[in-house]
Order: sequence, then C-alpha cells, then structure tokens
Amino acid sequence: MKHRWLLDYAKEARASDLFANDPEHARLLAVGLFGEAGSVLAEIKKRRREEGVYPDYLGALGEELGDCLWYFVRLCDERDRPLLRALAQQPALATRQPVLRSALRLGAAVGRVVLAIESNDAMLLREGLTDVWRSLERVAASAGMTLRGAADANLYKTQARWPIESTRRDWPRPTDYYPLFDAKELREEQLPRELEIEFIERAKDQVILRCNGINVGSRLTDNITDSDHYRYHDIFHLSYAVFLGWSPVIRALLRCKRKRNRQLDENEDGARAGIIEEAVSAVIFARAKKKQFFKDASQVDYDLLKSIAEFVRGYEVAAVPAWQWERAILEGFRVFRQLRANRGGHVTLSLTDRTILYHKPRRKRPRPTPKR
Repeated sequence: MKHRWLLDYAKEARASDLFANDPEHARLLAVGLFGEAGSVLAEIKKRRREEGVYPDYLGALGEELGDCLWYFVRLCDERDRPLLRALAQQPALATRQPVLRSALRLGAAVGRVVLAIESNDAMLLREGLTDVWRSLERVAASAGMTLRGAADANLYKTQARWPIESTRRDWPRPTDYYPLFDAKELREEQLPRELEIEFIERAKDQVILRCNGINVGSRLTDNITDSDHYRYHDIFHLSYAVFLGWSPVIRALLRCKRKRNRQLDENEDGARAGIIEEAVSAVIFARAKKKQFFKDASQVDYDLLKSIAEFVRGYEVAAVPAWQWERAILEGFRVFRQLRANRGGHVTLSLTDRTILYHKPRRKRPRPTPKR
C-alpha cells in the first residue's frame, strides 16, 4: 500500500500553517519538528518509566506523531516538494523494530534536518527528511498504528482548533457554531435564547445575581484569603451557555433542566456535570490569574484546552470544537474584567446571535431635596 494520502494531507496542512508569512518560516518549522520529535521520545520514555499505569499511551503517542508529521510535511512542502511526491509513491513500511531504537533514530534524523536548514544544505536536508520519514513509520508501526491514522487525527484536531473558515472577515457567524444541544427540547427545558443578568455587589464583597427582578442562586464571595474577584465567576458559566450551548450550572440556576428525558436530566444536567463545570472554571481561572485574566490575549494556550477536553470527556460538550472553548473563555474574561472594574453591571446574552454585551451598573439617581 502506497502513501497517496500524503499529498492531500500536505495540502490541508498548508492551509493551517500560521507561520506561512513569517520571514523565519523554515526555521520555525524546523524548531517545531525538533520539539514534536522530542515529545514523541518523551511519550515513549514515560511509557517505559510508568509501565501499565501510564494513561492512554497510544492516544498520546498518536497525537505527538501527528504533530511531528505536520511539521515534517510542511518542511517538505516548502523546501523539497519532489521528495514529498516521491514518498507518496513508496510502499508503506511493514516491518516492526524496537520502539526505543526507532525513536532515537528519529531524534538523530531531526537533528540533521535542523543542521541542514541552518546551513542551507539541500542535499543534507533531503537525507535528513528521508530518515525522519522512515523513523516516523517505524515508531508508528512499533505501536501498531499508521501514519495515515495519525495524520487524520491531526487534521481533525487542527480544524477544531484553527478552522480554515476562520480566515473569513465575518468569522464566526452563528451558523459556524456547533448546534445547541437542546434545540429539539421543550421551550421551558431550553437554555433561554435571550437573557439579561444583573451582577450586584454589596457589602463585604458579596455578589448577587438577579434575573427579571428575581435573585438567582446564592450570594457569592471570593472564598479565598487574598481577594481575586472570583465572586463574579458566574459570568463564565453564562459564557459557556452562550458559546458552547452548555452549562449544567446555569440550567440548575434557571430551572431549565431537561426533565422530560431522564438520561439527559441525570447525566448531562445532573450534579456531577455541574461539579465538572465548576472544576473547569476553577482550573481556567487559576491559569488566567497568571495571565492578567487574559487581558489583550487573542488566544488560549492549547495545553489548557487539552486539559479541558480531559475534564469533559464523556459529556455532550465534548463534541464542541476547541475554538468555541477558546472563544467562551476569552469572551467570559473580557466581561469579567469589566464587572471587576465597575463592581458589577448588567450582561445581555444571546444564544441566537452568540453574543455577550456588558453594561455598566445602573446607578440610582439621588432623591431631590424637598424645597421648604
């Protein structure tokens, strides 16, 4: 069997290359290849060190192989496209070799590629890239997987994180989002499509949520010695509802659980799902505190998004692509910073338009002094 899929994969990888316009393009690709090859070696080392207790070794190794393959293909596509076409016509490697030996050969081959890029040596680059390809094949074969499988998974991950459509000027439109999970439920069991929530800060740094003139939930404080304004964290749950179509916490607060469907009520809208959501919010908040609450940030680091995916695995929201999580996080913290700065305010939400708008607190006008 030949690797004819390789050219199609190269085309897809080309469309997702965020370094394409960088003057140091080739060097960045070489650095990326070097780093991902190191990650492949690290997974093999962890497997040997932790033996049977290492979680999802094949999944982790497959992901790192896919990332390594992406950088390899991009380098070939930019610096030696004839080699890429030649590799696509070669038969797949059928023999297995010890994985550690194959991994070390991969590391050595990548080192030669980096040297070739830096010295601008075309012959050394072709030799190095050819060795990288063979080593990738051997590592994949030793784990009982194929490079095509790793490539397919990599494309899925890349599209979920950096969709090709995101280059549009009007990105994202409401139709670009994953469909709302409760679209076919009764209206009273849907998350409200349009909503206004008021955040009121009272004495002793307490925050009250009000919806349609009614208090919602309990009064919240920071629950930590050093104040960090976590008392406003319900804005994150509201942001999840808007940009993910998911929030067991908001369903509980607004009493719109999907009671008609027992499985959804217990498994997706139940207490455990709510605890998971609170845990996700706490983990993201801990990261955000180190990053000025994502002030001026245009993206979230992928390791955080991967951690979130681990938390929500097995729940309906796991189907939502990573870019929506990123948008939910950044938009949630944009409004959080405004709530913190103004000590409260009004938030208008639309699940239809997928928007959150912030409005400053409505200050009461002082009563006029009666004339004597």
